[in-house]
Amino acid sequence: MKRERDHQFECGICGAEDRYLLHNVRHRTPSYRRLCTNCLLKDHRGLFCPFCFIVYEEPLQNDRSMCNKCPSIAHKPCIPSTYPHPTPFICPSCSSPGFSFINPTRNGDFSSGRVIDKDSARALVAAAKIAAISMTKAAALARVEAEKRVKEATFAKKRAREALERLAYLAAKENEMMEGIKGGGGVDDDASKGNTNGVYLISPPRTTGQQQQQWTLK
Repeated sequence: MKRERDHQFECGICGAEDRYLLHNVRHRTPSYRRLCTNCLLKDHRGLFCPFCFIVYEEPLQNDRSMCNKCPSIAHKPCIPSTYPHPTPFICPSCSSPGFSFINPTRNGDFSSGRVIDKDSARALVAAAKIAAISMTKAAALARVEAEKRVKEATFAKKRAREALERLAYLAAKENEMMEGIKGGGGVDDDASKGNTNGVYLISPPRTTGQQQQQWTLK
């Protein structure tokens, strides 16, 4: 139980336990995970500039450089002139296996304190924005899915009610027929009623021998 509770306060990829650096995010639909700033940014490299850490609200069309190894996209003006991999462009994350977007260090004045530099602070803000966008989209999708499920449940309830009404009607008709059979002593044959397919059969009148003779003479 304690181990499950600890999993809620560590990164779902690297296992980092810095709680203030963890972000709730929709990771690999439809699961939700908590990721540290570094893992979140590495998992969403195409959503921000790796140098100025501005989150893209719309896809970049001009003045951009795409990493030759991953989806990372950088503003061309943001790439330092001294950057070692400008052409073809390779983002900082791909250029160094041990690269990290954020590097908090211990504060010398406080034993448990952490300090971050300006770039790390920008990375932290970018990760928070990306997480917020992800969860907003997840909430919208969840709302659409919930509305869909409600409609399906309403339709299923209607069909079930119609089926029950039909069953009750058939049961009532069967009971009515059984009561009719018990009350009448059986079902009369149509022929015994003088009715065949809606045509009533009437026997001809009896005639005497004198009447037959008179009709014959006529």
